[in-house]
Amino acid sequence: MANIRLNSGESLIGRGLVSYRDLEKHTHQCWHATIFVTNQRVLLDTYTEIELKLSKIRGFTSGKILLFIPSVTIYGLAEKTTIGEHGLTEDAYTFTGFPVKKLQDWLRQVGVQKI
Repeated sequence: MANIRLNSGESLIGRGLVSYRDLEKHTHQCWHATIFVTNQRVLLDTYTEIELKLSKIRGFTSGKILLFIPSVTIYGLAEKTTIGEHGLTEDAYTFTGFPVKKLQDWLRQVGVQKI
């Protein structure tokens, strides 16, 4: 499993392998990555360049994809914007995989609220 470089005063809360579902581009493509939750941010170790400071996270939801695959969606503070002909979207990141239940616990530990 990958490692990250922690900032000064930063501590790792949890990490695990997830699939990132790229729903914003309307491709429904999955990318496998290691997600890290620290006391300062949430980030992935892949090309996606996803790094969210905790202060920029509005909250998260949990649900299921295709009726049985557990998922967690993390919502940023970005305003809703119009993207092409696809209508409104917002800063949202959906993850699936074995540790999504743990991911919810890690997010709660660092103060991110379930919405």
